[in-house]
Amino acid sequence: MSVAQAQVETPSPAKQTLDQQTPQVDLPDVTTSTPAAGQRADGNELGTSIGAFTLYSQLDINVGYDDNVFATAAPTTPSPFVLARPSAELRSEWLNHSLRFLAAGGFGFYQSAPTQNFQNYTVQVDGKLDIRNDIYATGLIAYRRSTEALGTPNVSFAQAPTVVDTIPVELGYYQRFNRLFYQLGVAATKYWFYDYSTITATGLPGSSRDRTEYEEKLRVGYEITDRVSLFVGSSLNQRVYAQVVNVAGQQRDSTGWNVNTGMLWTLGPKTTLEGSVGTTNQTYSADGSTVSAFTFMLAGSWNGYEPLILRPSINRSINESALSNYQNYVSTVFGVDWVYDIHYPWKAVGGISYNTADYTPVPGLAGVNPRTDTFIKASIGFLYEVRPQYSIGPLYEYSQGSSTDVAAGGPQFSRNMFSIRLVARR
Repeated sequence: MSVAQAQVETPSPAKQTLDQQTPQVDLPDVTTSTPAAGQRADGNELGTSIGAFTLYSQLDINVGYDDNVFATAAPTTPSPFVLARPSAELRSEWLNHSLRFLAAGGFGFYQSAPTQNFQNYTVQVDGKLDIRNDIYATGLIAYRRSTEALGTPNVSFAQAPTVVDTIPVELGYYQRFNRLFYQLGVAATKYWFYDYSTITATGLPGSSRDRTEYEEKLRVGYEITDRVSLFVGSSLNQRVYAQVVNVAGQQRDSTGWNVNTGMLWTLGPKTTLEGSVGTTNQTYSADGSTVSAFTFMLAGSWNGYEPLILRPSINRSINESALSNYQNYVSTVFGVDWVYDIHYPWKAVGGISYNTADYTPVPGLAGVNPRTDTFIKASIGFLYEVRPQYSIGPLYEYSQGSSTDVAAGGPQFSRNMFSIRLVARR
């Protein structure tokens, strides 16, 4: 829920941390309460029918105060801010196949720190083609703009943050044989980075970070029961930089692979959890050096207790580094977000996340030590539903960053943000 200059944020710090590692934009997740027994819900339905489609629109506004806009040690810069997040989603209502159009934005304005103002957006089309009742294909293409938030992993301090444009393209295929199924997937994402101020001496300029990432995936699974499926999966990836040799004289192209095994558990319409464990490996073309990591993932939602929804956000991956003296970093995130219906029309929202970034020094580079940056976020807020379409309430977030190598530019800050949040949906 941080209102810092990130991609279109959600009210959940754990999910936000994951999004900052793989920037993307989707509709903000705000659960709408159901009126208590005996209350009328007439006229409260969300969505507007347009032929065979339904249009869902939302406007999420935060007005508040950030006591450390630049996420630095003292002296800090405070500022009032306004964050607006409009979005519109058009979904098909066909019996077979599905098609979705999504447009969303995130616009931030800081009265005392205008260099931190941002304008982010996404335009996306995705869908599903039902070939038979046991075979379908999926596809996605989008254009996204996000902003690298100061005070997050892999971001060097700059007076004005770096902007990232991406074009992801994804294709998938699913087939089922009784209880056995398999999934194939291919994806390609093009990245462009734009620097709007002078970055630190160890930071790579945007032109040296431009790249295209490719991925090929296979998953084979077996449905043990109607609610539990086991699977094994593998994937390959290729990371190809636009500059064969960057400004630091480095060649950063690499190839990697991942193998994992896991389980999908569906207990009901509001409780679905997917978890996996595995290993990943990334090999660099220039010198053949390899980085390996044990990986894990847990995602979904849990609603075993009716008023409470928990959304775990656990993930580990090898990510590209924006620093010239580190080859990459292993990102590890543990977090959970929650929504609790206190008593209609009141609900509480919040979350907590713990994120570490373990950096791998560039092989052969003298005087560079391994480094670990740690980021903690916690949030708490309340929403009062004037009607299911309109909610308002206070929101507070605390975040903190620390590093084992502050002298080399690692983060060292604490940050408090207070805001009033207004959500309008239709």
